[in-house]
Amino acid sequence: MKSNVASGYNILLVTKEDTTVEKIKSALDQSDLMNLAGIRKEVSELRSFLSNNKVQAVIIDIDPDPSRVLYELANILTAYPEIYTVMVCSHFTKKLALQAMQAGVRHFLEKKTIATGLTQELQQLIHGSVKKEAGLGSTVISIFSAGGGCGATTVTVNLANELRMLSSKPVLAIDLDICYGTVSTYLGIKSEFGIADVLARKGLIDKHLIQSSAYSYMENFHILSSPASIQSPKAKLLQFDNLPRALEACREVYQYTVIDAPRMSESDVTKLAGLSDIVLVVFQLTVKDVNYARAMVLSLTKSGISDDKIISLANRVKARGPLVRLEDGKKAVGVKTCQTIRSDWRKAMKSVNSARPLAQVVQKSSLRSDFQKLAAKVCTYGVNHSSNISG
Repeated sequence: MKSNVASGYNILLVTKEDTTVEKIKSALDQSDLMNLAGIRKEVSELRSFLSNNKVQAVIIDIDPDPSRVLYELANILTAYPEIYTVMVCSHFTKKLALQAMQAGVRHFLEKKTIATGLTQELQQLIHGSVKKEAGLGSTVISIFSAGGGCGATTVTVNLANELRMLSSKPVLAIDLDICYGTVSTYLGIKSEFGIADVLARKGLIDKHLIQSSAYSYMENFHILSSPASIQSPKAKLLQFDNLPRALEACREVYQYTVIDAPRMSESDVTKLAGLSDIVLVVFQLTVKDVNYARAMVLSLTKSGISDDKIISLANRVKARGPLVRLEDGKKAVGVKTCQTIRSDWRKAMKSVNSARPLAQVVQKSSLRSDFQKLAAKVCTYGVNHSSNISG
């Protein structure tokens, strides 16, 4: 067994099964860069080993008691966020993936695929090392709607554009709206490929796949379109199981990845929020939207998402006559930070009708000014990644 080889990556294995040990050893032997640094039978032994040894990755066998193992694992991964963790199990389910995501695990493998899939999975560790040098501080922002027509797509497009202008860094907008694909409609673009092509990839998902699938709307502003907006003879569903790997690849290329994510199931919302650095919950000052925004925030926090990274965003705020007062809406939704975007229908429609962001159409409007303030808040978080967003 090779250990502590300076030129390679040290892997710790936690399993009680001899057959799993042999499969892992065989797979790691295929790579000169991967070294099996140790084997432990219990998760409880992890902390001691990690504190005394230099390890880049841990492979965790969660059989036969997944819930217990993941519960014990959560606290340890919080203390060692830099450790690349791969979960292996006999049978992988969506429910199990959600539990693992909440525990901090981002990489999954069924035992029957270890021989062919482990080396490929660990290639992400190598790519991740490059990412930390080339894309340090990259930020993923997910935008959820608290009601149909609340303007989340307008927020996505204009926040992404303002981040591009403010940071002078490359920005990606991802459209997960499988019903309408409104990001492409807003910008008047037609893509040949999109996010569905990325998530359908069975092999390695890397920055090259992201770049070749994204539409270049303007310099440093790219779009991964929804399958709803792509002219294709084949209907494509989004394979959300591949989303963690796709977002890792996005971080290698883009300083900011802004995701329009309407009409998603509660479990998919939680999964995406767990992968994001900032979560925006967009709502209007109506009783329905405020109640739904509150329910969404409660669901996220109960699932382990820190409220420090959740921003409630009151959109289309009118100076007079809102159904719910702004202060009441902020209090009801119940998060520390609430931003506002003023209502200006004429300016917004001018942007939509010209298929361009506000900054290119109504540069000096108060509406555009609100998006600049929102972008500045997000940029501040990107610079101070370990700090909470304050109101």
